[in-house]
Amino acid sequence: MEIDLANRIARACLAQFEKLPKTGKPNESFEWTILSAIVLERRVSTPNATSDIRVVALGTGTKCLAGNELSSRGDRVNDSHAEVLARRAFVRYLLEQIEHTLDGQERESVFERQGETFVLKSGHSFHFFTTHSPCGDASIFGEKEDEIERPTKRARLETEEVNGCVVGMTGGKLLEPEEHGDLMAQTIGAVRTKPGRGVRTLSVSCSDKLARWNVLGVQGSLLMMLLARPIYLESVVLCDGTNCSVEAIRRAIWGRFDRWAGVGEAEEKKLMLEPFQRNQPSIIVANGGDMFKYRKNRQLASGEGGKYQPSPGGIVWCDVAKRPHEVEVAGRRHGVTKRQLATPAARLQISKIELFNRFARTYARWLAGDTKHPREALHNLAPTALDATHPTKTVDAEAGDDGPATVGKLSYTDAKARSGRYVAQWAIVRDTMFGRWTVKPSGLGQFFIDADEAGKMGH
Repeated sequence: MEIDLANRIARACLAQFEKLPKTGKPNESFEWTILSAIVLERRVSTPNATSDIRVVALGTGTKCLAGNELSSRGDRVNDSHAEVLARRAFVRYLLEQIEHTLDGQERESVFERQGETFVLKSGHSFHFFTTHSPCGDASIFGEKEDEIERPTKRARLETEEVNGCVVGMTGGKLLEPEEHGDLMAQTIGAVRTKPGRGVRTLSVSCSDKLARWNVLGVQGSLLMMLLARPIYLESVVLCDGTNCSVEAIRRAIWGRFDRWAGVGEAEEKKLMLEPFQRNQPSIIVANGGDMFKYRKNRQLASGEGGKYQPSPGGIVWCDVAKRPHEVEVAGRRHGVTKRQLATPAARLQISKIELFNRFARTYARWLAGDTKHPREALHNLAPTALDATHPTKTVDAEAGDDGPATVGKLSYTDAKARSGRYVAQWAIVRDTMFGRWTVKPSGLGQFFIDADEAGKMGH
């Protein structure tokens, strides 16, 4: 990846953030936050022409809910770190892009049809941008990692100088302690949960999530039901002025899969199922001088000692037609009253239930077909048209339905389980590469789409 493109991406993401309203942004005099974004690049065929870039999803934030705060209704966002908010906003963007294709507006969409499914158009790719080294493994670095003695009891990610070298440490806790029981040991390559005070979080670090996306894709399990191939990130761009290590990020987000390399063709087929792959995005630090003004490592405005405080809220934005911009606090929309906390008014559009509502609606439209791809044609496809594990259009005999079953009748957990290829690949990645992962209470996913959404799909 060329440095010029990295600088253009950084400049575009910072400019998009500046365009957003002031509400939800940190107080520049004493607060800091992280900004992450996903950028679409469209390469042009004209010789020597510059590719077109467009920011399509953005998030800011540093917070995460404790394990005892998670909602069984899917109406709160558990993990509000910038990287995760940007990824969830990106899923919302992808859903709208698929809907453009279903509407016959393929020129407006990044997708095109491939049989029953959708694929990213040729010449289109996505880049990830962030103003901070991802929490967890990517934030453990130093000139000579094995020789640096790091303090362990760290509340949050920090960097400091040791013998003139900037050393990175993570406040993420090991999922399982080492023999001496220190959850804060700066062990390289281990799965960690996000930092938090009080009750421990159940969200793994951003390093671990990025690593997962580099095999399973950033689209998630539900959208994988509609796509022929996963959506992978072309690059990871770090903002100028970021304390980071390119080598540590590379190690954390795809280097940990090196143990799969050279295992032999037969064994590799067991590890990597079609259409997944081990994605290796370019990692580059922008150097164009464009810096994020709310970064943690900037000098205090007062010029005195002390540290900036993390901003209590976050921002979510994506390139969609309705409600593209929201402000987040504690996993909910900012500004709702106490009486509204358990109502749809408090939900972010990137919450599980809202994304599930949107997906179920899109999935139902896909099942029904359109004027160019009539429903009868879809019914005539054999169940093996995709593959043995892909959700097929079967009759819901239990419900007595005379049409194809839809995910709208399933709980969130059961709907995700229908994404067979994704589920199978994730089991392999979890067991053979990570070795462990957090397990959330099973009841957290037993919610259904809203009644009004189900009514819309019934007509």
